[in-house]
Amino acid sequence: MFNVLFLARRKNRRAVVLWFLLSCTVPVSAMGQSQGIWTLEDSIRRVVEIAPEIRGAQAAVGARQGALQQAGVWPNPQIELRADDSIGKDAGTGGTDFTQFAISQPLPLSGRLGHQQAVAGAALDAARAEQSYQQIRLETQVAQRYHSLQLALGRLRLAQQRLQLADDLQNTGRRRAQAGELSELERLRMDLIREAAQQALNSAEGAYNEALSRFRVYLGLSGETTPQLTSLKPFGLVPALEQLQAGLANHPALLAAKHRVEAARSGVDLARAERLPDLSLSVFREQDLLNGRRQDVTGIGLGITIPLWDRNSGRIGEARAQVIEGQSELQVLERDLDSRLRQSYLNLNQLVKQGEHYRTRVFQPAQKVFELTRKAYASGEVEILSVIDANNTYFDAHERYLKLLQEAWLEAADLRLAAGRALVATEQDTDNE
Repeated sequence: MFNVLFLARRKNRRAVVLWFLLSCTVPVSAMGQSQGIWTLEDSIRRVVEIAPEIRGAQAAVGARQGALQQAGVWPNPQIELRADDSIGKDAGTGGTDFTQFAISQPLPLSGRLGHQQAVAGAALDAARAEQSYQQIRLETQVAQRYHSLQLALGRLRLAQQRLQLADDLQNTGRRRAQAGELSELERLRMDLIREAAQQALNSAEGAYNEALSRFRVYLGLSGETTPQLTSLKPFGLVPALEQLQAGLANHPALLAAKHRVEAARSGVDLARAERLPDLSLSVFREQDLLNGRRQDVTGIGLGITIPLWDRNSGRIGEARAQVIEGQSELQVLERDLDSRLRQSYLNLNQLVKQGEHYRTRVFQPAQKVFELTRKAYASGEVEILSVIDANNTYFDAHERYLKLLQEAWLEAADLRLAAGRALVATEQDTDNE
């Protein structure tokens, strides 16, 4: 395809302008077989399906569900059988007989089971919130790799454009040199422009392959899969800061911390309830030799542990300290999240404004100057130094503009993380609602 374009430019320089416009949107054929458009949302869904972090968070939720189920279960009864030779000795017959059967059931009347359920329920809610927060953290990491690959792809396309245009400029210079319109020094300078463009392409290809490798590994894609990404575009409207701050109360990290505090408070009640031991009710039936004959005796008994040495005071103190610790962590998290939210909001707005200003004041004028300078050089109106300066200015401005776009999208991912907002809804999010 490039050879055809090269021949076409030799016949008509207008083809250069047409190719320049089309190449901004046409995928690079050297990247391999296209696998369809991969959006950021598609990439996030892929990672959520395969990420071990999500499986670990789901396992943590399952563990807390099992703990909640177990928390309300009564203790098992105890059965006791006794065999001895007491009756045989009394009767003079000898032998061993079963002389007693007893069953005892602990009675958790202190309210311990209810407090255990409260602790386990709060821990389950915390695990679910942590799972939601884990997804948002993964979304941020996916966004970093996705936007880095977008930037690498944009730079690669730009480097290919630079080389193609440098080839055209070199051929134009050679024709002018053969016609005696160009000195040897100017022709050598054009050769340097072409070689610089080749070096830029080599560097861009290396950076792209590295970013693509990181993206493939993180998404679990095969080495033959080359996703076709959307191009970097200017970021849209930034949500109002007040709206983002209003949603901080539902931040998954804050919810998890609040549930941990609730679990700690229930832990204090549990520790207090555990000071009172469970009452044990026993029912027994035994055989004995009374008035010279074997008779059955039935009875009932109550048992309780006397809290003489262990009154669980240490466990109560530990639980109270855990409440204070959890509350302190919650306050620190609230402070840090609000600070991060404000900072990300300011940074994103600044990057959006800077990108728009750079596009209208630097990138577009540089593009216009570059086009006019090339046309003027082709007609012999300007010297090669003007072309070199316009060439470097345009491509440097274009690359800087792509970098500003990427920085805005990366900051948007950080803003979502600080605000606790997921970009992609999951089945768990729907269930929680």
